[in-house]
Amino acid sequence: MSDLDISIVELPESDWEVWRDLRLEALRDAPNAFGETLAHAQERTEDNWRAWWRDESRLPRFVADLNGVPLGMCSIVLPEDHDFQPLVIAMWTSPRARGRGLGRALLDACVRWCTTNGHTRLRLGVVEDNLGASRLYAGYGFQYTGDDEPLLSDPSKLIKWMELPIQALSR
Repeated sequence: MSDLDISIVELPESDWEVWRDLRLEALRDAPNAFGETLAHAQERTEDNWRAWWRDESRLPRFVADLNGVPLGMCSIVLPEDHDFQPLVIAMWTSPRARGRGLGRALLDACVRWCTTNGHTRLRLGVVEDNLGASRLYAGYGFQYTGDDEPLLSDPSKLIKWMELPIQALSR
């Protein structure tokens, strides 16, 4: 086994607590990178977390494990206001795992899901001052679309939308 044993798993609803714990850690680490606030997420009950899961059960929630420890996450949604094109949400890796390939591995899982489900592009939004994430996405092949919008949790910040054409990718 190498020093970096990265695995990506699609989390089932029964492991909702793993998702919750990662989400809370993400919101503590990067409170201005998401559309939800830490306070809002902390108020959720188990029923709220599970209901969120069931509402979007057809879409994957990926968790990145590094040497058996969950240290990264992302999900895909198909929002109506984006023509039902796959959109990566809740993308985050723990500071102690950054630069070790977890972000790229999570994006690989998203691309595989899109390819398997017949989608030819993948979108995501990145907060304008999140330079590390912006570099990861641009290095992966995402391009800015020119569409910006205010972040829900802090309208003084902008979300910059990026898109990746995936029809020709072979990852």
